[in-house]
Amino acid sequence: MTDSTSTELDSRRARLRSDVRIAARVLPTHYPLDTFIAVNPLAGLQAMPFEQAVRRAGDLYGTPGTLREAVFRELYQQGRITDADLDRTLLRRYPILADEPDLQLGNHRLSATALLRADLLHGIPGPEPRRLYRTRAEDHVSETARVVDAQTSKWMAAFLGEAGWPMPGREQGFYSAWRALAPTDRTLPRTLRARLRDIAERPDDGVLEALENLGIPDQNRITYLQAHLTRLPGWAAHVNWCADRDGGIDLLQYLAMRLSYEAALLENQNDQIAEPVASAPSTARDRAAHLFTVWGLAGAIESDLATAARILAALPAPARPLIWQNAFEAHYQDGLLADLGSRPPYSPEPVHTHLVTCIDTRSEGLRRHLESCGGYQTLGFAGFFAVAIRYTDLLGGAPADLCPVLIRPHHHISEEPAPEALRVAGRRLSGAITLGGAESAYHAAKESPAGPFTLAEAAGWIAAPLSAAKTLAPAAVASVRRKLRDVITPEAQTMLTVESIPLYERVLFAQVTLKTIGLTTGFGRLVVLCAHHSGTENNPYQASLDCGACGGQGGGPNARTASRILNQAEVRDELREAGIDIPDHTHVVAALHDTATDRVTVLDDHLIPPSHRTDIDRLEADLARAGRALAAERCAVLPGARRRFSPRAAARHVGRRAVDWAQVYPEWGLAGNAAFIVAPRDITRGLDLRRRTFLHSYDADADTDATALETILTAPMVVAQWINCQYYFSAVAPDVFGAGSKTVHNVVGNVGVIAGHSGDLRLGLPWQSVSYGDRLLHEPLRLLAVIQAPLARIDTVVERNPILQQLFGNDWIVVAAREDATHSWQRWTRAGWRSWAETHRAQQVYDEEMIP
Repeated sequence: MTDSTSTELDSRRARLRSDVRIAARVLPTHYPLDTFIAVNPLAGLQAMPFEQAVRRAGDLYGTPGTLREAVFRELYQQGRITDADLDRTLLRRYPILADEPDLQLGNHRLSATALLRADLLHGIPGPEPRRLYRTRAEDHVSETARVVDAQTSKWMAAFLGEAGWPMPGREQGFYSAWRALAPTDRTLPRTLRARLRDIAERPDDGVLEALENLGIPDQNRITYLQAHLTRLPGWAAHVNWCADRDGGIDLLQYLAMRLSYEAALLENQNDQIAEPVASAPSTARDRAAHLFTVWGLAGAIESDLATAARILAALPAPARPLIWQNAFEAHYQDGLLADLGSRPPYSPEPVHTHLVTCIDTRSEGLRRHLESCGGYQTLGFAGFFAVAIRYTDLLGGAPADLCPVLIRPHHHISEEPAPEALRVAGRRLSGAITLGGAESAYHAAKESPAGPFTLAEAAGWIAAPLSAAKTLAPAAVASVRRKLRDVITPEAQTMLTVESIPLYERVLFAQVTLKTIGLTTGFGRLVVLCAHHSGTENNPYQASLDCGACGGQGGGPNARTASRILNQAEVRDELREAGIDIPDHTHVVAALHDTATDRVTVLDDHLIPPSHRTDIDRLEADLARAGRALAAERCAVLPGARRRFSPRAAARHVGRRAVDWAQVYPEWGLAGNAAFIVAPRDITRGLDLRRRTFLHSYDADADTDATALETILTAPMVVAQWINCQYYFSAVAPDVFGAGSKTVHNVVGNVGVIAGHSGDLRLGLPWQSVSYGDRLLHEPLRLLAVIQAPLARIDTVVERNPILQQLFGNDWIVVAAREDATHSWQRWTRAGWRSWAETHRAQQVYDEEMIP
C-alpha cells in the first residue's frame, strides 16, 4: 500500500468515526440494572423544541410522541380535558383565530375556534407515525431485517450478559471475538458463513466495505447509520454507554457486525428492494366533509365546505395530538397554580422536629401525614443530602457511588463496627461469607452444563414446597427468612467514619444543605434526615424505585454521613461563624423511608443520646402513624388492594406486597409526577398534592446571591425532568421507550431485560410501572416548574446556564413563578415573563346548537 493510499484510508476511517459519533446523538443513555436511573430517551434531541423533537423521534423510531387521539378523546369524556382547555390552547397557538369572524355553515353559526375544537373531538384520526429512515434490510421483501436483528440480539447478549459459558475470545474485544465465531454459526446458511469469513479485520474497514457493498453514498451515511442504531435502540444505547467505560465494545464494532450481516444477506438481491407505501393524510376538505356528516348537514354547499376547509387547514391532522397534549397539561397546571395561589397564610406553630426528606414525589404524602400530627416542619432536599460519597458497607464488596450521575464522588466512606459491637460484627461478617458462598455455589450449579439436573434431584424436594410457600404465603416465608438471617448474620451496631473528609468540606456540605432549604434558624430538638429506598422481591427494576439522587440506590448511608457531620462540634463551631447557629439541644438523626411499605426506620439508634430518647419515641410513633395513613391512601390505587383499608390493615397489605416475589405492582414509584415546586413549605402545607409533585424547599430571603437557586435548577430539577420524561415516554411509546410487560421479561445479566428469548434491550419502565391493564396510572405530562423567587434572579440563573435555556426555551419544562405570595403567577417565555392568566386567557364562543 502506497503512502497516499494509506493516508486516504486513514482519512476515510477518521471521517467514519466522526459520522458514527454524530449519528449516535439520537440515542438515549441506558444504565445497567443495578444503577437503573431515569433518563430522557430523547435527550439527544433536546436542542430542538419539544414538538419538533417528538416528530423527529417519530421519523427515527416510528413511534408516537403523545397519547393517541382516541385516548385524549376518552379523557375529554371523563372531564380531564374541557372545552375551555382546548379553546385556550388553540388561541395560544393561533392568536389570529380571535380575529376571525363567526362562520355560518348551513344553519349553524360558530367561531373558528369552535370549528377546530370540533375537528379535535370528531375529526378523522391522523396517520400513525412510521420510520422514515430505514435500512436496506427493512425495505427488503424478505425477512432480512429480522435475521440481522436476531443475530444482533444473540451476540450482544453473549458478550454483554453474564452467561455461565463466557463468549470465547471476549478478552480481545467484541469485534474480534465475533469475527472469529460468526463463520462457525451453524444456524446460518453455508453461503452466508462463507461471506462472513471475508470481512475486514478492523471494524472501521468492515463498516466502510459494507456501506460500499450496500450502495450507501457518503452524503447519506449518517442517516443510514442512524437507521441501524434506531432499529434496536436499547442495545445500541447500552453499547454507547459501555464505550466510555472500557467495556471492550463500541458503536463502531456494533455497526460493523450489523452492516456485515446486512451486506452479506443482501448480496445479489438488490432487485427485490421495495419502498414502503405511506397512507396519504386526509385533506382539509375531507375533514370538513366528515364534520358536516357528523353534524347531519347533508347536502352542504361547496362554499361552506371551502370556508370550513380554509380554517381546518391551519391545523394539520398530524399536529392535533400536540394540541390535545397542551390542553391536557394546561388542565392540570391551571388547577395546581389556582390551588397554590389560594392558600391562606400559614400560621406557624412551635416546632420540635424538622424532617428533611428527599424531593421524591412519594415523600409528599409522608410529609403531609406527619405534619398533621402537630409540631413538625418538613423540608425537601435531594436525597443524597449534598454528600457525594463512595460507600463501602460493613460486609465489604465493591463500593457504591451514592450521588447523582452528574457528580463524581471524591470521598470514600466506610461502615465500621462500633467499639462495643466488634464481636457481633464478626459474627455478621462470617455469617454473610457463609451465605454468600452457598449462594455462589447454588448459582454455579444452576449454570454449569450438568448441574441443573443434579441440583433438581438434590434440592427439588425442598425447593418445590418452598416456592409454593413463597407464592401462597409470602409474608410468612419472609418472616421466617428474616429470623433465619438474623441468626446467621445478626445486626451489629456500626458507625460511619467521616474524618477522612477535610473539615472545610464537611462544613461546606452542611452549609449547602441548610442554606438551600432555608433551615438556618429556629432549630427544634430533632432534625431528621430521612432518606428512602424500596424493598421489593424478585424485581430487576429495583433500582428504578430507589433514590435517583443516590445513583439508583438507597440513600441511608448519605443520611447517616450527613447527620454525623451535622452533629460534630467542630462543624457546628464553623457554621456559627457563617451565621448558622445549631443549638446544643438539637440532635440530627438519620432515618430511612421504605417507599414500598411506608415504614420509616430510625438509623444509628445507638448513637442517640439519652437526653433525646423521649423525642425519638414520639418521632417513631408519629412516623408509624403517618406511614399507615399513607399506606391506606396508596391502597386506593394499588391493583388487588381494597379501596377502603383501615390504616393498620393497609400497612399489613403493602408489607405483604413488598415480599411477594410474584407481585408485579409492588408500588407505583413516581408514576403521576407532573410538577417540581421550589418554594417554602408554607405555600403547599396542608394541600393534598396527590403524590404528583417534587417538593424542594427554598427560601429566597436566605439566598440573595442565587447560588442555592442555581444549584436547585441545574441539578435536582434536571434529574426530575429526566424522571418526568422517562415516565412520559414509557407511557406514550411503551413498545420503543418502555419495557413492555414484566410477565415476559428475561434478565440479561446486569445489562437489562429483553421481552421473550431474544430482541432489543428494553429502554424504559415496564408497562406495570405506568398502567394497570389498559388504564394509564401515569398521566404523561411535561414537567411544570413552580418557583417562588424574584423573577430577575431566575433570569440571571437562566442566562448563566445553557441547559436551562434549552429546557425552558424549547418547552421541555414549563415554568411558572412569582416574587412572593402577594404576586400573581407569571410564565417564562423567550420574550420575557408574561402573566399566566393572560397567556391562558381566551375568548370562548360556545354554540348551543353544536353537537358536543
